[in-house]
Amino acid sequence: MKDEIVGNRISKVLKDNGYSQRSFSAEIGISQSVVSDMIRGRREIDKLVNLVADRFGVSRDYLITGEESNRKDMIASDSISANGLTTEDKLRLINNLEDLYLKHQKLLDDASQVMKEIAAINKILIIGTN
Repeated sequence: MKDEIVGNRISKVLKDNGYSQRSFSAEIGISQSVVSDMIRGRREIDKLVNLVADRFGVSRDYLITGEESNRKDMIASDSISANGLTTEDKLRLINNLEDLYLKHQKLLDDASQVMKEIAAINKILIIGTN
């Protein structure tokens, strides 16, 4: 039952971002039927939670519990750290980190696509077109 509730949240995130199960499954390289089973609670959903959270920038907390914890505000207002940064500086750095993470994910996705193309070309060179 818990996975079905998480699946409903994932479906909403996909829809809100203009994705169907089919289009998202094609993008992440998992069959649409497996994604559907995960969303319906018939398969382990943790991998899908991580993929959706990373791709759409939503927190895992929200997907799992439905509650959004605002870690940015918690980090920015943390007075335990004696690093001399203002709250604004911390928020700016957190935003920079998020931007860099998204760029990193895009690079990984691009690298994955390049490797698939290399494998396809190697297959043609080794096996031929017949």
